Amino acid sequence: MKDLGKMRERFQRDGKAVRLGNLASELRRLGGWIQSGRDDDVIIELMRKIAWLMEWMQDGATREIADMQREICRWRRIWPLDQARSLLAFRTRNMSNQLLEQSGLLSA
Repeated sequence: MKDLGKMRERFQRDGKAVRLGNLASELRRLGGWIQSGRDDDVIIELMRKIAWLMEWMQDGATREIADMQREICRWRRIWPLDQARSLLAFRTRNMSNQLLEQSGLLSA
């Protein structure tokens, strides 16, 4: 993974709505990669990145995001789990939609 300090600094420069949108985008990407059968190491690395982004939400941190972070971390610890690919892809799409709704970017 890239330098975490630089990644954190860049992520936190944006406002809350943009951070939520970026996080939603990463979750959507994760679901797509899982469905398309991307390499498991790459999927695990993206899960790790998403967990860090959730950690760095600052004023955008909510109980729901903390729950999502714990779920992503649990999935990362047991991945790969072929029989759960469609379930995790579904969950990440739901998380993404929830964050986009919270961001207000869709109604702007």
